Amino acid sequence: MDILKNLLTAFTNNAIFEAIQAGGVWSVILGGFIEQVVVPVPSPIIPMAAGFLFVPAGAVGFLFILKELTLKAALPFAVGSTVGSTMVYLIAWYGGKFLINNLEKWLEITWEDVEAIKARYFNETSADELVIFLSRAIPIIPSVLFSAASGALRIKPWKFYLYTALGLFVRGILLGWLGWQSGEAIFAVSEGVDRWETVFTIGLLAISFGFLVWAYFKRKDWLASLREANQ
Repeated sequence: MDILKNLLTAFTNNAIFEAIQAGGVWSVILGGFIEQVVVPVPSPIIPMAAGFLFVPAGAVGFLFILKELTLKAALPFAVGSTVGSTMVYLIAWYGGKFLINNLEKWLEITWEDVEAIKARYFNETSADELVIFLSRAIPIIPSVLFSAASGALRIKPWKFYLYTALGLFVRGILLGWLGWQSGEAIFAVSEGVDRWETVFTIGLLAISFGFLVWAYFKRKDWLASLREANQ
């Protein structure tokens, strides 16, 4: 319980580092879970701290280092973050349809329209899987936003969880290795990664908002085309 309490109140890199140092690998799992549901938590420091703290600084041999990073950083982080992503995914899964159905009169968009959009642009291709995987694997991409999008579009659970886990595992390896290599500069490097993730998040939100505003005001044209194509 002390580990959980420390992580829930740890909104700075130093505090998260100390919580992971005190709690060991279990705190990496809890940290991965919390960073998916508590936005202020700086997520890069979690696997980076694990790599720095739990992989011997003088370790040699590619396979040995990979094993240590896997067991002590990447795998615990991936497990915790994958489980944590469930909350956002399910809220968007059920909440998206609820909002559309209840605001249909004002939005002039039905749930059938959303299903049609999904069928046309997200039609169960390998591109969907690649987007989910890359959104998890690349450290500066805010994975929470893609959890929400996957839930709202009702991406199949097996696909969501499989490629989320694989992508987060790769992210854990990359950040764990970066933390191990950073040494005493770990906080500066972590803050740099977190800063770029914040910039990317703001940019992505701005683009998404702009697109939604454009789509709303042009809805009659593209919805008519979409409905005609589905007749």
